[in-house]
Amino acid sequence: MKVASALLTVPKAAPGEMLRSRLTAPFEASGRRILFVHAGAGYGKTTLLAQLTRGEAHPIWLSLTGESDVLAFASALCGAICQAFPAYSFQPSECLPFREKENFASILANAIIGGTERLSDRLMLVLDDLHTIRDPEIRNFLACFLRFSPEHMRVLLGSRESLWPELTPLSLRGNILELGQAELAFTRQESAEVLGFADEDVYRVTEGWPLAVGSFRLLAESGVSPADIPAQGADVLSSYLLCECISRLSAETVDFLKQSSCFDSLDADMLDSVLSRKHSALILNSLAARNLFTVKSGEGRFRYHALFKSCLQEMLEPEERTRLRRGAAEYYFERRDYLSAARCAIELEDRTLLGKIILKSYRTLIRSGSFSELLQWFQCMGDDASLSPELLTAKGVLFSCIGNFTGAQESLDRAIPMLDQENRPLYLEAMLHKARVLRNAVSFEASNELLDRLMPELPQCEPETGYLIVVEKLYNLCWNSRIQDACDLADREIERCARIGNLRIKAWLERYLTAVRFFAGDMRETATCYEKSLAIPEEDSAYLDMHGVAIYAAKAYQMLGDRERSLTVLDDALEQMKHRGKYDEMWTGFLFAAEIHFQNDFIDRSNGIEASYGKTKKYFALADEYAPLYRKTTYQQRWARLQRLSYSVIFEDGQKEETIAEIFRSLGECNDYFRSIILARLMGYFAATGDLTKAVRCAEQCIAVGEETGLRLHSTLAYGILARCALADEQWENARIYTALCVRRCVENGILEYFRAKNDYGPVLQLACDNGIEPVYTRQLMDFAGYKAKKVYIKTFGEFSIFPFDDRNTPVKTRSKKERELFAFLLDAGAQGATKEQLCEALWSESESQNVKGLIGVTLAQLKKDLAPLGIDGLIQCHSRRYCVCRDEVACDFERFERAAEQKAPVSAGMAAAFLSLYSGEYLADFEALWATSKRILYNEIYEEAVHIARLKQDQV
Repeated sequence: MKVASALLTVPKAAPGEMLRSRLTAPFEASGRRILFVHAGAGYGKTTLLAQLTRGEAHPIWLSLTGESDVLAFASALCGAICQAFPAYSFQPSECLPFREKENFASILANAIIGGTERLSDRLMLVLDDLHTIRDPEIRNFLACFLRFSPEHMRVLLGSRESLWPELTPLSLRGNILELGQAELAFTRQESAEVLGFADEDVYRVTEGWPLAVGSFRLLAESGVSPADIPAQGADVLSSYLLCECISRLSAETVDFLKQSSCFDSLDADMLDSVLSRKHSALILNSLAARNLFTVKSGEGRFRYHALFKSCLQEMLEPEERTRLRRGAAEYYFERRDYLSAARCAIELEDRTLLGKIILKSYRTLIRSGSFSELLQWFQCMGDDASLSPELLTAKGVLFSCIGNFTGAQESLDRAIPMLDQENRPLYLEAMLHKARVLRNAVSFEASNELLDRLMPELPQCEPETGYLIVVEKLYNLCWNSRIQDACDLADREIERCARIGNLRIKAWLERYLTAVRFFAGDMRETATCYEKSLAIPEEDSAYLDMHGVAIYAAKAYQMLGDRERSLTVLDDALEQMKHRGKYDEMWTGFLFAAEIHFQNDFIDRSNGIEASYGKTKKYFALADEYAPLYRKTTYQQRWARLQRLSYSVIFEDGQKEETIAEIFRSLGECNDYFRSIILARLMGYFAATGDLTKAVRCAEQCIAVGEETGLRLHSTLAYGILARCALADEQWENARIYTALCVRRCVENGILEYFRAKNDYGPVLQLACDNGIEPVYTRQLMDFAGYKAKKVYIKTFGEFSIFPFDDRNTPVKTRSKKERELFAFLLDAGAQGATKEQLCEALWSESESQNVKGLIGVTLAQLKKDLAPLGIDGLIQCHSRRYCVCRDEVACDFERFERAAEQKAPVSAGMAAAFLSLYSGEYLADFEALWATSKRILYNEIYEEAVHIARLKQDQV
């Protein structure tokens, strides 16, 4: 919502303004976060608040004007924050999905507060003219805001009324410092300072009322004696004083004051036009300079003091006031300042004019995400029965864009039968949004049926309307897993645009290929189409953001291995969705965010890097919250349920068999794209936990779905799972077949990132490297992920032996058992390694040598020399005085046991066979190795469990 800058600007100090340090100092010293200043008009409330803020680097100022809608109030507040802190980006319309909830005011308040917490370590917010707010929901919102505002925010409130009941609890807790009329009244000394002389009679008559004292000064400067001024009540006194001040101005100036008093914000250019005069800016500047109850508030705008304005309005006939306001409305309308024109129309209660404004501006406002203004305007227009078909269409389009599909359907169903068939652009717009309603309230099929009726009109309709029809159809086809149909339609329409020379729409459609190629599983083409779309002019991009593509690009960049760019594009996409008000798509954005962060954390954890899945859980919770707000079809509700079930399997503890069984029972209820996502999650989960049988089952189903529909992303990953499982079960022929398919498809489609999970995909690439499988693609993947081919195999179960990787029958000879024991100790120590002191204690504790460290050095040198023929540079490394074995090119027989111990997962039948084939004796059995006791016991327990599982399987057979 655009707020007049005059309402967001700290008033400038008036000439000769007296500093009220008597009032500012107590607040500064009190330590309280909230100051509530309340007194009648003319007591200097605004002046005091302005003086308190002028020392702040970034004061947040908002003068209230009787806002009656909580979203409008929140928009004005956010506008004030953004004026002080341009980086602040929260839009109250982000909370539109929760508008019908009972605690909406609390949700909105906390959302706005959340965006302020990192702006600065010191914030000051001023809300002036609080008494103009009557709406209970706004009062409740403000009470929540003040209650939960951050500790570093100080809030100053100015009002003509005493404290609201909603704020009483804060006052009782001692959070609010109140300054009332008695405190704001001038003391005798202050009165004398303003007047320039001391006069007890003046002080007695005014009782320290700042406005009256200031008026006395103006009259005294004009030669009026204080003895001539009547000592009556405040109302009479104020009227007399103001009228006396006005009467001493020129007739031209008085006439200007009367006519301009009907406007809250004084725009000099508008006044020149409406009042048919020149030099309004000069008059206003002169009044402000003379301190004649006129305040300059920024960008050439002014405002009158409330009492002064009231006095002036009493001189103006109601008919004249209406005429002038209508003139202002027409002025703004002609200049396409529709927000200002609408404010005038609402003040005039002119629904006809407001309707014209809506029809002229609704498309532009929707593109910019300015939904709260349109919603407020339609509230002023009354119920649908009084609206024209054109306005009903505009209302339906608005509701469609914010995801209120029930409201959209009601308006569009009423509008469509009444639309003039000759006005095809409007008719097509209504039908287009009716198709959106059907997609989100009925089914893809119902939506496509309506869009198919519109497709024959593409050659004749407006190019932009034609684009929207095609993109809505592409969206439906992609999300309903009809990928080939989507590719064919996109290619056909792009070719048609090229043939007729409409390069602008052609570029728009090529931009949406970002989404089409993503669903087809081609990450390289997805990124290419997105990068090409960045050349589209900015004004077109704002329009095209109704159908965002950045979330698909974010996932594509991740799969291509550019994690940093992926996260940047993702964050920008989510921010853009919120800014543009694409709430019906927010659930999609949050799902993509959850998937991207899940994959990042999964790969990090598999590589031994600590990761918490915190952001994954956060974004999934948001997606789950948004899903039922807009997506009302049965399949969408089933999909949301499957989402919850699949994530519960991954993240929740306890028995999961029934949950998994329920997922499998429900898979047939969702479409192919969603089915492939769930199967991909499950195959990854089962592979990680060692349940290879179920991992293979899910991968095979995922491939079947992908091959049938053209959804290649998850089916390509499934070949990797099959290759890993075949390797684990020593099914070498299958492993080679699946590895070839996986490597080729991953490189061709840019699905690379998972190969950075070295523990999982290292063996697959090693197999490809050893067997010459797709050598060009394999080398690309190894270079991408930083793999080094394995050159050494180490046997630790039973006899400790070191072999060349490709010759496990001929162990490497070492000069002494102490060398082998030293190497075994460093291998057991892992990546953290060991110091010479630790080596001495573990291996040379019984040595009588006086130079044990020297012995260690000699043994290390001999060991490096004996292992040199293996061809590994830096096999034994020293960092920060710690020695360790670099395992990048080393394979060990205990690795599977090591992963099983880390994951603490139960041993499956497939894993049991692998464990039994590896375990040829105790871990490091040919060394006494007390330092290896804990792992020796742990690996033996895993072996015993594998024996038990194998026996159970044998008994079943």
